Amino acid sequence: MRTDLSRSLTRQEASNMNRAAVTPWHLVPAGLAIVAATYGLARYTYGLFLPDIRSDLGLSLDVLGLIGSLSYAGYLVATLAGSVIAGSLGPRLPVVLGGLAATAGMALIAASRGPWLLAAGVFLAGTSPGLAYPPLSDAVARLIAAPQQARTYALINAGTSVGVIVAGPVALLVADDWRLAWLAFAGFAAVATAWNAPLMPRGPYPGVHGGPQPLALPWLINRRSLPLFAAATLFGLATAVYWTFAVDLVTHHGGLPDAGTRAFWVLMGAAGLLGGAAGDLVRRYGLRGTFTAAVLACAGAILLLAVCPHTPAPVLLSGTLFGATFILVTGLFGIWSVHTFPERPSAGFGATFFLISAGQLVAPTVAGLLGARLGLASAFLLAATLSVVCVPLAPRQAIHTMLPATDTNPTTAGERH
Repeated sequence: MRTDLSRSLTRQEASNMNRAAVTPWHLVPAGLAIVAATYGLARYTYGLFLPDIRSDLGLSLDVLGLIGSLSYAGYLVATLAGSVIAGSLGPRLPVVLGGLAATAGMALIAASRGPWLLAAGVFLAGTSPGLAYPPLSDAVARLIAAPQQARTYALINAGTSVGVIVAGPVALLVADDWRLAWLAFAGFAAVATAWNAPLMPRGPYPGVHGGPQPLALPWLINRRSLPLFAAATLFGLATAVYWTFAVDLVTHHGGLPDAGTRAFWVLMGAAGLLGGAAGDLVRRYGLRGTFTAAVLACAGAILLLAVCPHTPAPVLLSGTLFGATFILVTGLFGIWSVHTFPERPSAGFGATFFLISAGQLVAPTVAGLLGARLGLASAFLLAATLSVVCVPLAPRQAIHTMLPATDTNPTTAGERH
């Protein structure tokens, strides 16, 4: 008993020391950089370069859709591994592995001369956010004081937008040499990995009761988590269509010039920085109201592109609205999942984003097949409809913080509303 108590005290002392040593000013820039590398570049930038890859490699729309799905398949596999590793060994190892996967995967994409190496690179790059992203919720919970956790997490989550913003100007600079862009992205991922390695904590998450919660199906799937998981799956289905085919829609079907598509992509990323306000919006308006408004706005952005792919003003408005709401909603899912699973944040977080990616895995292939037969606009109309279906699934209870306040949780005690 004394041994267990001393271990518990040692962990608590270590947690307190970590909190004293690491502030949001340390964690946010580094976390934002690794999210930019793994999500914004390694995972989502494929859609920006899809027209160039399509032209250079001579691949059909359905083949490119299938390859796009491999990114999400890689994420699914890695999310399970990342959550398990983080729960038993701490966030450092999976975050570093995710950064290395982003670096290697994007280097493979740059080296590809045909569909097979391209597919391998897209798959490996797709594993990177699955490894690196869920453990960041553990790092925030362990290193940052309770009043600052939701804002810190939301700012880190906005790293996706930073990656998207970086991709646009790089694409303009390299012109048709898309391989050079992917090499530059690989270098950025390597730097972000080295930056995060010394900051991330090691050791299992102690949990609200002093020990890690054992993973079990009844603990994971219950009445509280089912609406969260259903909404996550639908949101993944809807948004993957946009990420994969929006540029192709406005280029090949809307006639937007290359400069216009780059501007569209940069605007989408820049608007996503507004998603960093997720924590503040939840704190002020509650999760349900914020989630409902953001999901409806996202559906409107997808619908606008389906209806007006030929007109620059609606196209740019759609990209701006989608970028802002996508990052905002993913931040809301993170806050919702950690609130639902406070005993093991990375496990519940990983399950939620696993299901978002399960939807994203299916969507590019289905949208590619549908687009080849009925036109891409029909796939976007379906995606907008799926976004609206998320609204009735919003949480019914009042949620204003990332972690529920309990007397047994030292990180949230005293933070009641």
